[in-house]
Amino acid sequence: MTYAPLPEFWVRKMRSFFIIFDRDLDNIVNRKDYVDWVLERGNTYLSKEKVELFGPLLVKAWDEFWAGPEKKISVTIDEMVRSHARTFTDTHFSESLKNVLEVCFDGVDANNDGFVTLDEYTNFLACYGIHPLSVTPSFQAIDTNKDGVISREEFINAGKEFFQVTTDTPAKLFMGPFRA
Repeated sequence: MTYAPLPEFWVRKMRSFFIIFDRDLDNIVNRKDYVDWVLERGNTYLSKEKVELFGPLLVKAWDEFWAGPEKKISVTIDEMVRSHARTFTDTHFSESLKNVLEVCFDGVDANNDGFVTLDEYTNFLACYGIHPLSVTPSFQAIDTNKDGVISREEFINAGKEFFQVTTDTPAKLFMGPFRA
């Protein structure tokens, strides 16, 4: 099957996202890499309640965005990029992404006050192996009104921009610094 070329900058973001999960550098991410590894790290950085919230969310995200309609058990970088490219053609994909980001925000908001602090965001990104020194620029980029916290709206907008916008925006740092 022939595919239309995807915007280069967007592909770079998706590669950077893929690399977060390809811990053994075999150019393949499987469900264990995506779900189990993050939950194991979550046990260190998040409360038990928040880890329990993230478990079903990660499974849903794997099934919806990575495994795709084919229900793959592992994916290459090219397969992951193609699966995520459905964001440009499938309206259901966009709605699913918003739903996942809403639940994700609830998991990141450790004290349930409706805002994410730098410490909470640092713990969230630590679950993905992002070094704490890399978090502040990401946090500042997402805190668009510069009030020192990330609101639900800022979080969801940044997540949607990360996965759906093809140009260079501050939301490119949603999952930490570029790795590819």
